[in-house]
Order: sequence, then C-alpha cells, then structure tokens
Amino acid sequence: MATKKNSTMGHLISFRSFIFGLFLALLVYFLLMVLSGWEELLQNIVKINPLILLVAMILSLGNYIFRFLKWHLFTNSLNLEVSFMNNFLIFFSGLSLAITPAKAGEAIRAFLLREMSPSGLSQGLASTFSERLIDLLAVTILSLFGILFLGSYHTSVYLPILLLILVTIILGVLIFLFNPLYNIFVKIFKLEKWGSLGSKIDQFRSDVIITFHFLTFVGALMLGLIGWTCEGIGFFLIAQNLQIQITFDAAIFIYATSSLLGAISFLPGGLGVMEGSMEVFLADLLKIGTALAAALIILIRLTTLWFGVSLGLVFLLIITKKVEKTPES
Repeated sequence: MATKKNSTMGHLISFRSFIFGLFLALLVYFLLMVLSGWEELLQNIVKINPLILLVAMILSLGNYIFRFLKWHLFTNSLNLEVSFMNNFLIFFSGLSLAITPAKAGEAIRAFLLREMSPSGLSQGLASTFSERLIDLLAVTILSLFGILFLGSYHTSVYLPILLLILVTIILGVLIFLFNPLYNIFVKIFKLEKWGSLGSKIDQFRSDVIITFHFLTFVGALMLGLIGWTCEGIGFFLIAQNLQIQITFDAAIFIYATSSLLGAISFLPGGLGVMEGSMEVFLADLLKIGTALAAALIILIRLTTLWFGVSLGLVFLLIITKKVEKTPES
C-alpha cells in the first residue's frame, strides 16, 4: 500500500522544478561574480562580521515566525482541526519549496494539512493563497512607506509602478469578496462551463472569504509588516557592516521593492529579478560599485532565501517521517 508520504509528495513536489531553481541560482550568482569581478567581490564578502550574518538570520527567522502566525490565523479562521505543533511543522516545511516557480511548491502545505487533519484541499490552498497575498500587500506598503520617508526624486519615479501593483492586489481581493465583481469574473472566464473545476473554484473562493474577515485580515497584515521589516533590518545591518552609507528608510525601500518585484516575476524565489533590481537600486540611489553591491546581495540572499530553504528541508524531512508513521484512515 502506498504510504501517505508518497501520495502527498506525488501531488506537488516536482524535483525538476526544484533543480531548475538551483540551476537558476547558480547562473545568477555566476553572472554576479563575472560582472562585478570575483576577486573584489570575495574581498567584500570575507570582511563581513559573522555575528552580523547570525543576527540577519535570526531576523529572517523572526519573519518566518510572523508569517507562520499569519498562516495559523488563517487556518484557525477556517476551524481546521490541526494542532499548533503540526501546523508549525506544516508551515515551515513549505519554505523548502520557495525556489519553485511562483513559489507554487509552498502549496504543499495544503496537501500536508489534508493528511494531518480532516480539512479539505480547498481550505489549505485558501490559507496558502491568503498568506502569500498578505505578503505581497505588506512589502508593497513598506515600499510605499520607503518612498514617503525618502521623499526624493530617485524614489518617487517608482511610485506609479508601486501604486499600480497595489491597485491590482486590491482589485483581486475585491473580486473575491464582492459577488457582483466575482460574477463578472465568472462570466469572463466562463467558469460555469468548467464543470467540477468551476465548483472547486467557487469553494476555494468561499474559503478565501472566510480568511478575509476584517479582524483576521488586519491582524495578518500587521504580522506581515512586522515580519518583512525584520528582514529589512537585516539588510540594513549587513549593508552598514560592509561600510555602505545607507539610511534605514532607504534600506527598507530597496529591500521591500526588490522583494516585491521578485515575487511578481513568478520566477523561482524571484531569482534574477530580485538580485537585478537590488543592483539597480543600490547603484541608482547609493552610487556604490557593482562588487560591493553584489556582496550585499549575495549575503542578504544567503541569510533570507537560502536560510529559509535549508530550514524548510529539515522540517520537510521531519514531517514526512511523521506522516509515514500516521496510520492510513
């Protein structure tokens, strides 16, 4: 008999997608080294204080914990019968697949929820969708705050793009929340002709609406803002330790906006787009050399994305062993 582990993993994990993410990462960082000059780049990297890297990883862990609390809020709002510890394992396991295209692999949480609780797949997917949407909204707001506090021409030119992204996110939320807009969406995409798939989308939408109850939504947004600010602080501390002259508001703007652009690119982990946009912002706003900028980019990605993926792989191993030992129902 197939184990629960096999049936769950078979649904979602694509090792080809994971390997593609790793290959893309190697390509991106190879190009960074070549374009910035690998000798000067390495000189900048080795002068970083290891304690600062540790602090940055702790701040990243803080972000993951705040994101987990968001996830826990959403699963609680759907009345899912899953223990706090199992929910913790489920959420952190999803970090292992952050380098799949559009972070779609993180939806493995929905399958793990179904294995470890009486929940339906739709409820887990709704929690995943809402958690990612709040992340997008949080980093967009942080980017806008960065522009507001910096108040310079160099950052204000990005304001229309950020406002367009914010409006798009809000429009997406409104389509899910209000029946008239959703009915238009149904007619445009002719969901009523999709048979069972259309009904599954309707159920998914109903579950998302539950997670969008006002207090849950506001609480999740606050957690998202705090969490992503933690990573912005890590970026700020690494930049300062590299002797880069940068203000806190500029650090938040650069990190949040680069994260946002990486997220909406739908590339694995935002690879290439986040690094490229961060390089542009650092050169445009701070006028620093490519080697120093590349060192900062590699170090912050090491303490955020790759720290999270490594942590997620450990939790994925733990939870799959736990699922294997759970008797089939």
